[in-house]
Amino acid sequence: MELIEKLVGAKRIKEQEDEVEYVLIGAGLPRTGTSSTLTALEQLLPGKCHHMQRALKGEGDAVFWPKAGRGEVLEEDWKHFIKCEGLSASVDFPMSLYWKDLMEMYPNAKVLLTVRDPNKWYLSVKNSIRKVGAFIDSWGSLPLRLAFKLTGKQAGPALYTVNAPTYLGPKYPHGMYGAIDAGEETAVRFFNDWKAQVIREVPADRLLVFEVKQGWAPLCKFLGVTQPEGPFPNTNDTKEMQQNIGMLKKISFALWIIGATSIGVSAYFLRNFVGLPTITFN
Repeated sequence: MELIEKLVGAKRIKEQEDEVEYVLIGAGLPRTGTSSTLTALEQLLPGKCHHMQRALKGEGDAVFWPKAGRGEVLEEDWKHFIKCEGLSASVDFPMSLYWKDLMEMYPNAKVLLTVRDPNKWYLSVKNSIRKVGAFIDSWGSLPLRLAFKLTGKQAGPALYTVNAPTYLGPKYPHGMYGAIDAGEETAVRFFNDWKAQVIREVPADRLLVFEVKQGWAPLCKFLGVTQPEGPFPNTNDTKEMQQNIGMLKKISFALWIIGATSIGVSAYFLRNFVGLPTITFN
């Protein structure tokens, strides 16, 4: 599980025990600076910020997201999850997939739409998290998937969200990854449609459209908090993720070698030291 966490930029993130108010709903797509924004928000707000990083390893996430994926969670389940997780905010999938429902459940919460150039967004997704997904679904990752199964862990209980239908409806039946796989033109249209829908449906006084290159000022003003010293965080870029993907492939290949060697040694031992039973027919 730690390998998958590393691939999406997981790091040591804030622990939260005191009860806090959920005040900020992230409505931006993955790979729009959400990892950097997560780091920033956990400096600015008293509680934690949810992100796919948390969904990969949280005990509550392991229970909640499979049920959400099956459509089995009610408003009280959402509120219980958010309260128990100690969340002040959320960005990225899985929670940004549900931004509209969260807006209705939390009418006093503000909405943050993280954006970037849509063509660069397409290339970023295609060359980072989409490659992770493709590898995890391939035969090459079989040893890792077996390891998850043997340890009783799920390889990402919320990863279904990247292929899930969105509020954009049947135009994009396979969600974000479906749009990415259809090519740049479709992916850019998906991104722009997503952005336009959020801007259209969120009241202007509740919404901030934000690019991480804008830095601290607009985010702090929107939240009504003091601007910290130092530069705005910059984490989890495409180059770093590509390096992590390479590491994952090497580890998986090593597990294949170890598995094959173990089978070979076992077969040699059985043949030469234990012996095989002889079957005779009279």
